[in-house]
Amino acid sequence: MKAAFAIWDERIAPVFDVARSVRVVEAEAGRVVRSETVGVPAAEAPGKAQWLVSKGISVLVCGAISRPLCATIAAHGIEVIPFVAGGVHDVESAWLAGTLRQEPFAMPGCWGRGLGFRSRGGAGREGGFMQGRNRGGGMGGGGGGGGMNRRGARGGGMGRMGGGSASGPGGACVCPSCGYRETHERGIPCNQKRCAKCGAMLTRE
Repeated sequence: MKAAFAIWDERIAPVFDVARSVRVVEAEAGRVVRSETVGVPAAEAPGKAQWLVSKGISVLVCGAISRPLCATIAAHGIEVIPFVAGGVHDVESAWLAGTLRQEPFAMPGCWGRGLGFRSRGGAGREGGFMQGRNRGGGMGGGGGGGGMNRRGARGGGMGRMGGGSASGPGGACVCPSCGYRETHERGIPCNQKRCAKCGAMLTRE
């Protein structure tokens, strides 16, 4: 498995959208077998996502990340673990030990449920962004706390994923890469469908 850690000055870069370097770590059986630091291309969201795919990345560990970029990367089958802070070596060790999703590695004000956006392979977790301690705000605005929990259910009003409405029997499935939309079918999660135009995983509006 390969993980990419967005870095700046030997720490996790505070904002992935403008990060210029990542440490690519290849691990087997909980041990690092290869690592290298590479530059991140200055590209739009689809270009960054394709670049990560070309490097064989399965997991992206980063600080803050914009919703469109996070959704695009996740749609390409890469698990995003956002709002992480700390020295890159400590974070790398925690990832290998399976303890990264704990409060000591959360950016200030970002600890809560829902670490990790979507796991590789599609079905199951669509966790979303980490929920802040201050439930009155949250990234992207939109009111009081909540956000998506690990099972994909919305807990409150932490803004809208892609500008859509809260989950329910209606709504639509949208492609974060090309904008394709289709009516949501009740009982069939959007993150188990692929875009009819570009093949990316859909997300719930």
